[in-house]
Amino acid sequence: MRLRALRALGQIGDAASATPVAALLSHAISNVRKEAALALGEIGSSDDAGTLAALQAAEADGDPEARKAVRIALRQIAERSR
Repeated sequence: MRLRALRALGQIGDAASATPVAALLSHAISNVRKEAALALGEIGSSDDAGTLAALQAAEADGDPEARKAVRIALRQIAERSR
């Protein structure tokens, strides 16, 4: 259920959900962390220092799939800011 909700938030693109989604980057379940990162890639902004800081901290995640999702998210945000 959480995974679907995170996917939906990313698709909706509501920037107001960035802070609660960013909090899930430290969730105990790696798939939740991965989906949170991917959602932030869709809704995050280069102007949102809190989201960027959370993603940068998540670059050290112990799960390689979560780290990959974080890199994707950071790249998506960077590309939108150009």
